[in-house]
Amino acid sequence: MYQPIHLKYRPETLADLIGQEHIVRTLHNAIAQNKIAPAYLFAGARGTGKTSTARILAKSLNCHSANSPTTQPCGKCNSCRAIALSNSLDVTELDAASKSGVDSTRDIIEKLGFATVESRYKIVIIDECHALSSAAWQSLLKTIEQPPAHVVFILCTTEAHKVPDTISSRSHWFDFHTPSIQTIVFHLALIAEKEGIKVTESALRTIARSKNKHMRDCQTLLDQLSNLDTEITANWVWEITGLIPEYDLLTILENLGRGNAINSIKILKSNYEFGKSPFNIYTDLVRIFKDLLIAKASGGENLTEREDDTWKELVNIACTWEIKHIQSAISLVSSKYTLMRDNLAHLWLETTLIELAQIMETKTKEQPWANWKTIQDAINWSKEQLPHLSQSELEVHWNNLTPINGKKAPAWVQLVQKLQIESRLQTA
Repeated sequence: MYQPIHLKYRPETLADLIGQEHIVRTLHNAIAQNKIAPAYLFAGARGTGKTSTARILAKSLNCHSANSPTTQPCGKCNSCRAIALSNSLDVTELDAASKSGVDSTRDIIEKLGFATVESRYKIVIIDECHALSSAAWQSLLKTIEQPPAHVVFILCTTEAHKVPDTISSRSHWFDFHTPSIQTIVFHLALIAEKEGIKVTESALRTIARSKNKHMRDCQTLLDQLSNLDTEITANWVWEITGLIPEYDLLTILENLGRGNAINSIKILKSNYEFGKSPFNIYTDLVRIFKDLLIAKASGGENLTEREDDTWKELVNIACTWEIKHIQSAISLVSSKYTLMRDNLAHLWLETTLIELAQIMETKTKEQPWANWKTIQDAINWSKEQLPHLSQSELEVHWNNLTPINGKKAPAWVQLVQKLQIESRLQTA
């Protein structure tokens, strides 16, 4: 029977966990030194390995291949197999999202009074524990305050702030990190190689970004894309996920930087025709504006997770924007979130682009070329910005300049800003 990738490559030992080195090290030492806490709280975004780690910890504590808790559960003994199949008599799993009432927790507490059947510990794993009712938490509190020596609670949650302080303060709290794009790409590439899936690195990076670096979601998407009868590229990822291609986002930014809303709206409509969701386009627009701000403020250093080619384009586009206008654009776009959930989201998105273009029209009136009357005025202004270049060098740059919308002045400002960034990078 076919086994999905996210299940086939689910971590089986602590060493298999991805991007959680701090947790692996702490739990490894605790198990090796037999310093087992009565309660653990695993908090983090979905797909980061909380439930998998809970089961690994359960196997480590109860594995029959060793005479005491082990950091290397065998995965083959009766206890390990039973935990993997969720039918261990000594390991109880509760999905609080569907069973949040006090009756569920009372049943668990009653069973904890009995001795273990075939294991060292009775272990209670409560997934999505933040969904438990107040009464359910109260029923657990006494047991967690004074737990039997053979009982271990493992609480998993995506919303740790909803866990009562009386519970979290008595638990060993572990925050599960979202792995970096580089880490996800590395592990997806290993899976692709083992499964014989042809996929480009650019596609893997696009998968990681499209799923907000949630490892399980990335594995599921790779599984879906593996059904294509061709090499998986970034274009295929954009097509399958309904996301707008990066080059379209960059073109929209470039057009808006010139105050041109019409061409930006044409790109939107083209993506609508291919079934792209206005909300997905909107979220991508928020992200690209955030990266544009970084490109403007970072002095050319890539502090984003964009690929180098995309970053270079962003740096070039950033030359036509001022920081305050990027910030205004981000504020404007962020304020439209509720409207983007509306049935008329495509209309609201188009009007938002028009408003963004108007920000840049206002900017145009503030540009230095407003006071230039001759070419020498432009050259004199650039001397102040680029004192290391001579008059003749600046004149050569001017003569080789490609106009923007038929105008040299805005193109000159953009070029000077680009040369400033290059100069800073060379002296860094």
